Amino acid sequence: MIMKKTGLAVFFAALMSVLGLTSCLNGDGDTSGVGQAWVKVSGFPGFYTFTTADGYTINPTNQSVLTSELGADYAYLIYQYDETSLVEGSKEMNVALTGCMPIKTANAYSSVEQMDSLYANAPLSSVSEQTGPLFWDKENVFIPISYYITQTSDDTAKNTELNKHNFQIYYDVNGGSDTELVLKLRHNVADPDNNSKRLVSVWEYKHFNLAQALNAFSMAKGRQPSTISIEYEKGYSGDYTAGNIQLTKHSIDYQSILDAGVLKVGTEARINLLPTMTRATRSAVMM
Repeated sequence: MIMKKTGLAVFFAALMSVLGLTSCLNGDGDTSGVGQAWVKVSGFPGFYTFTTADGYTINPTNQSVLTSELGADYAYLIYQYDETSLVEGSKEMNVALTGCMPIKTANAYSSVEQMDSLYANAPLSSVSEQTGPLFWDKENVFIPISYYITQTSDDTAKNTELNKHNFQIYYDVNGGSDTELVLKLRHNVADPDNNSKRLVSVWEYKHFNLAQALNAFSMAKGRQPSTISIEYEKGYSGDYTAGNIQLTKHSIDYQSILDAGVLKVGTEARINLLPTMTRATRSAVMM
């Protein structure tokens, strides 16, 4: 795998610098460009392909850099490509990967009695880093989760620490109004006795499939929600005590997602849909 799970802080800092590059033909005849995309993963080591939300297939020409199973249904890619290889009307691209961040998936489960005391044992910092939640389609959402870890001395120690953290969403169809679906995002760590030492903030995207939650809401209310609220236990350190925890909601205008129907050019900033990869907007995606 090209990139290890390192909390995304360094990765996305580098990503922001990549976004300033140009994919157009340069005056010196250089036809290379850099792109980035949210993708669905298919295949296995040596034979991976990636598909964007609007149906473009990205084929890595350097499969050897993906040295192990990605272990995820979705990923975020950074890649290089040759502008002259792009064919008008084609929905396939051959690229050389320079970064691949797998995004793990979790489903939304129905609320259970005493769920907080059974599962949650650590706070979150926020669910709105950078873009806030992004929808792949009407049922699949990427949530940027910010949380706290212990100070670590190297990547091996950091990965060990990061692997102790897990996240789950529970839904409560009766927790809001007749138009609001409440999703309870909770955080569990393997060693909660070390929470007081967790002072370093990191963040990463997690993918959640909301189909079960949306179906349950529709059955109970006779309609789709117009608002989705993510409720989480906000803290200002990893300490999981009453004085540090505040129940917080992040609300999403889900009606805008329903009204969009499909991913549309230019809508990502307004209603948090993922960028498309149409020929007309490649300059916006492959900066």
